[in-house]
Amino acid sequence: MTAAGTRTGAALVAALLVSGPPAARAAGPAPAATAAPAGLTTIVRPDPAQNAAAVALWYRAPTGGFGPKPVPGLSRLAAMTVTASTPITGTSLGRLVTRYGGRLTVAAYPSAVSITALVGPESAPAIVRAMTADFFAPVVDQGGLQSGRRDAAEDALLRSFEPSEAIENALGTALFADGPFHDGTIGTPATLASVPLADVKAFAERAFRPANAVLVLTGNVDPAAAQSAVTRDGAAPDPEPIPAPASRAAGPVVLRSASVDGQGLGWAGPPIGDEASATAMDFLAESLFAPKTGSVRRALGPLRATVTGKFVTYHDPGTFLVTIAGDDAAAALPIVERAIAAAATPLPPAAFNAARTAFVYQLLSELQTPAELADTFGWYAVEGNAPYAPAEAGMQGRYFTAAAALTPQAVARVAARYLAVPPAVVTLTKAAPAAKRA
Repeated sequence: MTAAGTRTGAALVAALLVSGPPAARAAGPAPAATAAPAGLTTIVRPDPAQNAAAVALWYRAPTGGFGPKPVPGLSRLAAMTVTASTPITGTSLGRLVTRYGGRLTVAAYPSAVSITALVGPESAPAIVRAMTADFFAPVVDQGGLQSGRRDAAEDALLRSFEPSEAIENALGTALFADGPFHDGTIGTPATLASVPLADVKAFAERAFRPANAVLVLTGNVDPAAAQSAVTRDGAAPDPEPIPAPASRAAGPVVLRSASVDGQGLGWAGPPIGDEASATAMDFLAESLFAPKTGSVRRALGPLRATVTGKFVTYHDPGTFLVTIAGDDAAAALPIVERAIAAAATPLPPAAFNAARTAFVYQLLSELQTPAELADTFGWYAVEGNAPYAPAEAGMQGRYFTAAAALTPQAVARVAARYLAVPPAVVTLTKAAPAAKRA
């Protein structure tokens, strides 16, 4: 959404919830995913009112790699290595983005990895050419690996001290018996430092293929810029299949060597293909755990506890994750459990309508910048349901249609189906500091 869209957001939300999705605004048609001959999927959402452009490549790839011994964080290490390695053009992607005054970020998830450059509009075509050239035929050299190891190790260390990140990472191990969701995305500096160049190169060559890529252009971009990336010759190999995690019985997991104290609750939820249920779970997470307006936050009162809750829309299944940390975490746990149990009871109409309005308005507030839109389109595309992405122009599209159709009874039924079962529980206990030698 543009700045004008932010100012009129409340009116748009009211129109959606009363009479359904309004007509698309004049900024242009909603984006469509287009498959090129070589298998690359492109999603272009131009908005000339923006002052920046986002160029993003998304790949379907397991975080720990394709081998029998997963290395958590390998996908991010490989992507960072490619951005730092020197291609045949002589300038690494990281240096090129910096030269243009932009920002380059690499993010890894259990079954996906993304590379996003936020740059000025005039630089976007050059970044499209460089990013696709570097990743579709990846160069992995020793200098790039050293840089990638350093940055990946620093990221892993910082994330291990962030309670919500560390607890959510551990919840994957509790919810799934194996696969990328079980392995987690936070590696250890020591493990990442020991990955050999050959393994990083093998991962990059398998994962970073055109047929496995989603190229997303958002913000002040020229749609023609995507053409420089889709003129690849040759047969298109099949894309990498979406990893299918296997659920296992919920049970407690105690991790005594963690960097933080905290507790987490996790449930397997609906797949991305069940749009009505997935939207209901998004609504539940927002209405319960929004930092200022969520019912759990209000119930905590003066307790010194940080509680987060989210539904992550994966291919199959999604996950509903709750994290609890802070001095009063033990006192916060029963409050969270009561709120989850109460979600199976329909809210009164007035309370439900207020919560739904807040839910949609908050969602719109998170879809303002080119980078936010690129993340949204890329995520839903690699998880297998691009048309469901909640970022359509004028609040059209299947996500907002599903949001408008939510009812107290429907949301309660979804909560009863997915959240009434015993959750997976993780308890992170900070290791005691080693005693100093005399």
